[in-house]
Amino acid sequence: MKQFIPFLGILFLLQCATDLRQVPPPTINGNTDRIKSKLTLVIGKFEILSADRGVYTDAWRKSFKGHLQSAALFSNVITELEPNSIKEFYTIDIEMKTNYDDKYNWWISWPALWPFTAIWPIQYRIGEYSVEFQYKLFLNQNLVKEETIVKKGNALEYLYGFYQVRKFQRMVEETNLEAVNTCIKSIEESL
Repeated sequence: MKQFIPFLGILFLLQCATDLRQVPPPTINGNTDRIKSKLTLVIGKFEILSADRGVYTDAWRKSFKGHLQSAALFSNVITELEPNSIKEFYTIDIEMKTNYDDKYNWWISWPALWPFTAIWPIQYRIGEYSVEFQYKLFLNQNLVKEETIVKKGNALEYLYGFYQVRKFQRMVEETNLEAVNTCIKSIEESL
């Protein structure tokens, strides 16, 4: 029995859950020669409707700001407005919801639970993820556009699906990036 204790310790250290905090990395390489609007954009409310939104919200705000700067739609993108500094400006308020669902085919995967725990390779797992952006774009506190953008992604793993999460995390990041790009294109159409 003592020889199994280190093995059990290693099993508990393995991370089998998919980390949903996959924020698309911010990119800042915008072409300032093709700016669509001479006005400044203020990122107002950025709320993630999730239980673990603490540090996650700041990372999303920074990433979204970087993507907006890269798109070069506005002359400047800021997160806080100094009082009486700018007369005309755009403001965007965003609410974001995410949903992730893991599904397993237990008929194929049951030997991984017993009797061949951690050595049975066939562990069929499907991950389904959806992200929803609800944004409101204001020009000097007048509503210009309000839209909801929903993007969905899925991934599946046949071999060692309990333990391999890289493919699922990549799918979450790509779905988030697709939602951000769609949101930016939608904002560009309303300018």
